[in-house]
Amino acid sequence: MLESLWIHVLNGLYYGSILFMIASGMTIIFGVLGILNLAHGELYALGAFCTFSIVGFLAGQVASPTGPVTAIIFGLVVLAGSLAAAAVLLPIGGALEATFVRPIYDRDEVYQLLLTYGLLLVLTDVMKVGWGPSPIDVGVYSGINEIPTTELVGISYPSYNVLVILVGVAVFAWLIWFFDRTKTGRIVRATAINREMSTAIGISTDRMFTLVFAIGAFFAGFGGAMVSIGPGSASLGMGLDWLVLSFVVIVIGGLGSLKGAFVGALMVGISSRVATAYYSPLELAAPFLLMVLVLLVRPEGLYGTWGEIE
Repeated sequence: MLESLWIHVLNGLYYGSILFMIASGMTIIFGVLGILNLAHGELYALGAFCTFSIVGFLAGQVASPTGPVTAIIFGLVVLAGSLAAAAVLLPIGGALEATFVRPIYDRDEVYQLLLTYGLLLVLTDVMKVGWGPSPIDVGVYSGINEIPTTELVGISYPSYNVLVILVGVAVFAWLIWFFDRTKTGRIVRATAINREMSTAIGISTDRMFTLVFAIGAFFAGFGGAMVSIGPGSASLGMGLDWLVLSFVVIVIGGLGSLKGAFVGALMVGISSRVATAYYSPLELAAPFLLMVLVLLVRPEGLYGTWGEIE
């Protein structure tokens, strides 16, 4: 009983790590730009499709794992391919912001929702034309699981899940470092806190906003890459469920809070996986029940808004 509970908690950490990668991009865009991006789920799906092409090509250039060393090399190639696939989203995100989003910053929120919903439909059609309507699988999951991880401490657990959890922690640490320790990150935070003052001291808000939207698209695509190299497959419409759960996460954590997104994603991941294991009808309701409970205690979410990094 206790052993199975730990497995479900690990599954929750794995699920929450993927959710954090997706929600972090959304909370960055919302925290700085004030845009609720309905197309974020399709950027995640586009990352999964790009991973199929790029990781599929790179994996074909190396031999299949035959031992621990070759498995580690194979895993590093897959991880590098996943980063390359997510990097494809950087210019795409920047172009979408500069072309479509920038003209409506001063418009009512309804225009933002309609625009991003239109982008959602366009991106769906682009993926349908580019990769076809059927689900596609890059087929590297079994190779990643050849990497020795938990077996070294006498536990049987998929190495792919361990890799995703470690990558999720690394993404969180990098985001905190970037926005807290680098000059560019501090300028982005300053722009988010006081846009008029930033403009007055010579900061190009247009350039900052394009950068922020591109970073948000990158992490959406990276979340899709992590799913695509796993047991799942890239398919049309795969972004809808993650989009809804990302909204739940950023509401739980606090609108625009990176720390809140990280804690909220892990809470949603663990609660949903444990609930699914012991009472499956709660699978869909668990994240929303958790959100209601948090809002009853802290209506502003667990953490503050953008700029709270200390």
